[in-house]
This record gives sequence, C-alpha cells and structure tokens, in this order.
Amino acid sequence: MSADSVAVHGKGKPVAVFENEHAGFDAVDVYEITARLEASGISDRTARKRHGAKDVFDYAQSLVQVRSAAQVSGPSESWISRDALLEAVRRGIVLVLGAFLGGLTATVMAANTREVLVAGIGAWIIGQSISGIVWAHAGAGQVNRGIARGTGATIVVMLVLACYMAVSLVIPGQDGSWAGLLMAWCWYSCVVSMLVILGRSWYLLTILSVAVTIAALTLVLGHSAALPIVVSVAVLVLAAVTLALVTHLRTSSDRRLFGRGNWLAAVAPAAQASFLAAALSVALTRMPAWEGKALVVATVIAAAATDPALVLMRQRLVWSSNRTPLLRHAARNARSLTMAMSAAIVVISASVSALVVIFLVGDTRVAATVLVAAAFSSLATTSTTLAAFGLPGSGVVFAGAAFLSSEAWITGGNAAGILVAMAFLVAGIGVLLMRVSDPRTYA
Repeated sequence: MSADSVAVHGKGKPVAVFENEHAGFDAVDVYEITARLEASGISDRTARKRHGAKDVFDYAQSLVQVRSAAQVSGPSESWISRDALLEAVRRGIVLVLGAFLGGLTATVMAANTREVLVAGIGAWIIGQSISGIVWAHAGAGQVNRGIARGTGATIVVMLVLACYMAVSLVIPGQDGSWAGLLMAWCWYSCVVSMLVILGRSWYLLTILSVAVTIAALTLVLGHSAALPIVVSVAVLVLAAVTLALVTHLRTSSDRRLFGRGNWLAAVAPAAQASFLAAALSVALTRMPAWEGKALVVATVIAAAATDPALVLMRQRLVWSSNRTPLLRHAARNARSLTMAMSAAIVVISASVSALVVIFLVGDTRVAATVLVAAAFSSLATTSTTLAAFGLPGSGVVFAGAAFLSSEAWITGGNAAGILVAMAFLVAGIGVLLMRVSDPRTYA
C-alpha cells in the first residue's frame, strides 16, 4: 500500500555478472535461463563475444544445472527467515512513525485538515512512483542504478513543486505554505522509500523513534515553544534522511541521475496509489471529521501490518515448493497455501482497521465506518499482494475496484458497497491463485 512499507520484490532472479555460474540454478528449463540472462542485459552479441556461444539460448544451454541433494531444503528446516521478517516489521513501524510525526507537525502548525490530507495523498502517490522507478532496476540486480535514477526523478519533481510554490508566493491571495508542506512531505516520502529499499530500516527507525518521542512529549507537556520545537524536529528528520541518501550516492558505483525509460516504471505504482487515494477520499466525504481521521489512521496501520504478512506468505510458498519436485504438486500446494494465507491477511488487515476505528472513535455504534475500513483495507491489501507477486497491472485494476466500491457505498448505501467490495475481493484472490500456480513467480 505504501512505498514506505511494502518492499516489492523483483520479477526475476538478478544475474549481476555475466560469468555467474548459478544463473541456471532451480530453473524449470533452458528457456527460463535464457529469460534470466536477457533480463540481466546479455544480448546475442554479448554471448558471442564474451562466452563463445552462438546466441543467448546457446549460452543458456551451457548453464543448465540440476539441484543437488545438499541444495534442497530439508523437511526439518524452518521456513521462517527471521531477518527478513524483522526487516518487514521495522518497515511497518517506520511507516506508522513517519505518518505520526507528520500528523503532529501538522497539528502544531494548525494546518487545514483538507490541505494536510491532500499533501499526504500527493506525497504517497509520488513516493510510490519513485519506488517503482527504483524497483525497475533493483529487480534486475542494479540497486545502485535504481537509487540514482530515483534520486534524479525526485529532483525533477521537487523542481516542479518549487516552481509551483514560487508562483503561489507571487500571486496575491495565494498561500505558499501548502506548497511548502507538499514539497517537504514528498521529499520525505521519496527519500525514505529509497532508504527502505537499501535496507536502512534500522537507521530510519532510530531517527523517527527519537523524533516522535520529542514531539509527543513537547505537546503532552504543553511547552510554550511547541511550534518551533516540533517543526525543528521534523526538519532535522528531513536532514538526516537526506544525509543518508547523499552518503550512499557518493559511494555508489552508478551516479548518473537521469536516463531513458525511467518514467514508464512509475506509471503502475502511481495509478495504484491514485485509485486507492481516490477510494479513501470518496469514503471520507460521507463521514464526520473525527471518524474520517480514524479511518486514515486505520488505513496506515493496516498497511504496516500487511508487509510482514506478505513476507511470511512468500517464505512459506518458497519453502513449500522446495519440498516437492513435481510442478503439479507444487502448484496444488501453492493454491491451498495461498487461499489460507491470503484469507488470513485480509482478515488481519480488516480486523486491525475495525479495531482502530472503534478505539479512536470510542463508540461501538459506528458500524458504517468499521465496514468501510474493513472493506477498503481488504481490497487495498489484495491490490498490494498482486503487485508484490509480479502483477502490477492487476494491482492497478483492484485498486480501481476499491474506488468503485467506495462509489457504490456512497450512491447505493452500505449493502451495495459491501457486496461490490466482496465480489472484487473474491475475484482478486482468484487471480492470485492462478498467479502462484507457477512457482517461478515467487522462487
């Protein structure tokens, strides 16, 4: 749901160097090895000049390997990777803390609620776009190039927003503070997205924990200088994440910030985020202000809970596929496992959203808000899962389904909205089941 939380894995296994002798490991056939080599940048000409083969297919035939008994996961091996799971948990906490700090800063600045919501949505969409650009390269084993291109795209976005802010300051009657808030939020979202992909979650978690603690204590104690203190803390956080990104770029092997073909990778993530943001905005128009804030908080927390669940799901699928050599059995096991785990993920996401709404609103009679939160988080989770398993187009489609469900809720009432959401949810799980039938999509 967010670039700050869900780290979308690449569509194929990276082949970082041409001499990589493991390019054929675990491949279904020589055609998959050929696809991996071509995805890594090897052409027929490269295969002839560097490897003495007629073409890429001929070179792939020389890399065919059979998985040895030592490489097969044993039945007693644990399927949970603790490091990957903890990394996902940290990413989720970073998402929540970042949103919380942004809310505290907007509170002390007495910013208009609508302006804060628009700025947050804009930052989310742009952050997702930059994340898509970075992952387009990182999925092929070119993380440094992806970070460089993502930084270049971020700079372009910041220049456009700076021009908008300058125009707002010049035109009489226009307030440039909103443009400044949008710039700061977009910069934070983009930089944090790239640092998360770099695996700097510990760094981000430490900085945000300290910042949120200082800001929260300042507001709770009612300090007379709350405004400058909280704003200064937010600025220091921006400076800290920027410093981490600059440090990486200075030591990176690829510093070229601009290149062709970058913007196309941003289309699907931006469209997905836009549809989800539109669905949330439509739902908010029918709710009182306080219930609307509870829905936003529930959405953020549900997104944070989705990331570890997806990591567990992928790990379990990989572990299950390694236990059988037959593709038919692996596909059947994957479908059964996906049905159970996707249902669990949807239930957890919906339950978290419902509990947050009830806790914040403090009234068990807000059934409509609870249903909307559960339906929205379920469809958003389905959209995110499809994108994470290499179906960005389907992720966009079911993000659009969330928007249609919100429209149905507004025009037709609670029953219509829930029925439409459930129909799309079942369809989304069906698409996911077909996707995981091929173990290559998650191996």
